[in-house]
Amino acid sequence: MCPIRLYQHKSVQIFKDSCTPSPFRDELFKDDPDIKDDHIHLDSSIVGWGCCCLQVTFQGESFKETIHLYDQLLPLCPIMLCLSAACPIWRGYLSDIDCRWNVLSEATDDRTAEEKKQKNFLSRYGLAPLYLADKNKYLNNIDYPVDQYVITKLIDQGMPETLSRHFGHLFIRDPLVIMKELLHLNDDTTSYHFENINSQVWNSLRLKPPPLNDKSIGWRVEFRPMDIQIGDFENAALVVFVALLTRVIITYNLDLTIPISQINENMNIAHHRNSVCREKFYFRYDTNTSQMFMNEIINGNKDFIGLVPLVRQYIDEREDMDANTRHTVEQYLLLISKRADGTLLTNASWIRKFILSHPSYKQDSVISEEIQYDLIWKMVQIANVHENCPQIEELKMHTHTKLHLK
Repeated sequence: MCPIRLYQHKSVQIFKDSCTPSPFRDELFKDDPDIKDDHIHLDSSIVGWGCCCLQVTFQGESFKETIHLYDQLLPLCPIMLCLSAACPIWRGYLSDIDCRWNVLSEATDDRTAEEKKQKNFLSRYGLAPLYLADKNKYLNNIDYPVDQYVITKLIDQGMPETLSRHFGHLFIRDPLVIMKELLHLNDDTTSYHFENINSQVWNSLRLKPPPLNDKSIGWRVEFRPMDIQIGDFENAALVVFVALLTRVIITYNLDLTIPISQINENMNIAHHRNSVCREKFYFRYDTNTSQMFMNEIINGNKDFIGLVPLVRQYIDEREDMDANTRHTVEQYLLLISKRADGTLLTNASWIRKFILSHPSYKQDSVISEEIQYDLIWKMVQIANVHENCPQIEELKMHTHTKLHLK
């Protein structure tokens, strides 16, 4: 076993309110010289592993279609992270970020000191580093380390060069866990040894080959960046939106690809406080790439129709839905659309607003036990549909499916 070290100096920037000490020093570690000023110290990998997330897996019709889906979903990772932002609190303090991804990546970083010195040798929990199709290899403009032996062997066996680099990068890692009784297996009948590496590198996307022992399962893409939401309706809206986007991508042969470096920049921007309304993201439409607000990406502008209108167009042209299903899907699309234009708040923005307006909050970035209790109680009431919260979900937003009617 190769354990992830439990104690590492990881931190997240504090939200500076009017009464927050300046410089802010984390009380538990104020005498530690390695702790950054104005940062919340995260002293254990459990802080990262304790994060909840929303993941969804799509199976392509073929290997070629799955690779195409992977490459087109890659630029959507920061877009969906931004729309799902739900993590502004860390260790009882209000932070200056809205999402979990970078914190989780740092908290679960098992690189040695030597590995950290290597250029672009990243945490095993991080961004998907490469496009997989040969036609998109020119967009792989960051030189990540690879195992050249693996690449050469795969190319010799007929694998495309760009895809072989994906596996060559994957196999620079050691497995975290090895079971003694599973050391000597027949690799012609089981993919256990491969999955022991593939499943322990947690990128924003994961390519999942078919298992050798189940012919009913094909090539799949796991979409992993989204934060979990307070309510089932919001989670369903995000999942259905991404699922419909995959159909739009395939049906209209949509090309959303941009350079990997711009995706990485978008991912960092998505963490910014209220980035859904305040920040611009690199985004491609037709053959052009520009920086656009989330509202423009989702709802469109004079040059680009927008992702939600594209989904509606696809449904009108290609899907034969009954009235109840169509109503349900439209409510999901409305939630996405109104988050993007600022009418509805992300979970992170709503949590911030709840804390800042709580009568016990002292404008010092500290979230007391009383505030935490009230916040969690409120979230439980919303999640169990005992209480409405029109700031994150309008009262009229509900499904007309059999599941809801039960």
